[in-house]
Amino acid sequence: MKVVLNILYYKILIFLKVNSPFNFSAFVKSVGSGIVYSIFAYGCFIMTSNTIEYLLVNVKIGSFLLHRFVLVILFIFFIAINVGNMVVSFSTLYKSKEVFHLITKPISFTKLFLIKFLDNFFYSSTTLLLIITAVLLGYGFYFNLSFWFYPFALFLLILPFMFTAGSAGVIILLIVLRLSGKWGIKKVLITVGLIYVISVISFYFISNPIKLVERVFDYYPNIDQYFGFLESGLVKYLPNYWIAESLYWISENKIDRAIPFVYANLITSIFVFGITLFLAKIWYYETWLTSLKVNAELKNKGNKNKQFFGFHKDSLLNGFDESIVKREFLLFFREPSQWLHLLVMIFLITIFISSISGIDIIILKAYNEYLKTLIYLIVSLFNVFLVASLSLRFVFPLISLEGEALWKIRSAPINFSDLLLKRLIIYFVLIFFIGQ
Repeated sequence: MKVVLNILYYKILIFLKVNSPFNFSAFVKSVGSGIVYSIFAYGCFIMTSNTIEYLLVNVKIGSFLLHRFVLVILFIFFIAINVGNMVVSFSTLYKSKEVFHLITKPISFTKLFLIKFLDNFFYSSTTLLLIITAVLLGYGFYFNLSFWFYPFALFLLILPFMFTAGSAGVIILLIVLRLSGKWGIKKVLITVGLIYVISVISFYFISNPIKLVERVFDYYPNIDQYFGFLESGLVKYLPNYWIAESLYWISENKIDRAIPFVYANLITSIFVFGITLFLAKIWYYETWLTSLKVNAELKNKGNKNKQFFGFHKDSLLNGFDESIVKREFLLFFREPSQWLHLLVMIFLITIFISSISGIDIIILKAYNEYLKTLIYLIVSLFNVFLVASLSLRFVFPLISLEGEALWKIRSAPINFSDLLLKRLIIYFVLIFFIGQ
């Protein structure tokens, strides 16, 4: 453990040293980033408190149904963190230059795994935690909860929940790479993808939120009470259920009813993390060697794509535009984290579309116009969030992905601004199509 703490200590020192020098450019950047994040956090705070007020006061769905909607959102949140950590951890644990450096030092693979796992989890979760904190502030503000709620919910509910999802994602990654050495990466990924799809479908069948709404509204207007007896017993074993239940009982000022779910959340987080470390101890080195083979296979596949997109074939575009289009394709698919992230987003889009496609028009007509407006607003907000996420993930880092090869482009006899504009148009068309 001393080695782990020593490495983490120097990583923090490096971070502080890199970011400590003061200059006007860095100051403006920091202030600008702070303003943007503050505005975004304030928007999340206002949207959360207003949405809760709208649902409880105008639509009058009751606190129980409100927290069951939270349960569904938390499930999507869990899947997003789970799959996202699995994808990002592949680059962090197996392709990072730091791993190749530390692997030559007198440090065990388990400790190396622990360092990179914690580094990856907390570094990638900073922005997400900012959003969640703002949402919790809006939630607590509406229900007029005391100050203790915010650190309690953040450190005993949300962080363990996220840690469980992230650890489970890394476990799946270890299993995928372990099996890839025997069955091949393609077969394993298809199998894992099918398991995720089946899991999502099973959750919606088990929880059946639309049916639950119908059954609760059978008690109208006495719907502002606890209807846990209407739910399936299987859903009560899920971490997102524990968080939703904890929030419900805390909002009802019955903290003693929430404590068992808090304990279940913490114990599960510790247990899943323990399994992660155990599997890392016996599999990490083996899967690291397998990852080298997987990367070689992906590289060979990329060479085949180069032949498919070879310049010897006829094209409707002129030479300059043709080279840009084919270059963007090759740059995108040469990096597994790029197309894997795209698959994750498409998977989440599929979940959302499949969930809203099950909304029966008859059920919509059964309620007032406010509920219809809210549903359409949520769909529109998701579309905006989707476009922003795709742009932030794939368009924003276009220049940095060039790496050290950027100097070749800048020294080439081409108009750099024209190149950037045409690259932007390519991604704009794709994102516009997906956003529709």
